[in-house]
Amino acid sequence: MTNKRMILLPAALAAMLPFVALAETMSPDEQKLLDSAKLTLQQAADAALKAQQGKLAEVSFHDESKRAAFEAVVIAADGQSWTVMIDANTGEIFDKALTSDMKDKHDGEDDDA
Repeated sequence: MTNKRMILLPAALAAMLPFVALAETMSPDEQKLLDSAKLTLQQAADAALKAQQGKLAEVSFHDESKRAAFEAVVIAADGQSWTVMIDANTGEIFDKALTSDMKDKHDGEDDDA
């Protein structure tokens, strides 16, 4: 039983790492947008899975032209990766596309990162 606890704790910590890294790399403006967001990370994840069935691979927070947004990546049953953009205040899905198409769509846009 002790071994199971030792395995579960590192697994739980590893699951949190992307969110910890996210908080460390946010600009002050992005942090303000996140703090004022009405949706939780879990609500954004649920909205993404409602918009695109599959397994949730990632959820991150972004400033989309001063619009607080969560970006979720969902892996569909056929293995294709979908990116779903969720308004962090309303829960509206304002963009959804295959991840490769989404990247093409945003090529040429200025990226402050």
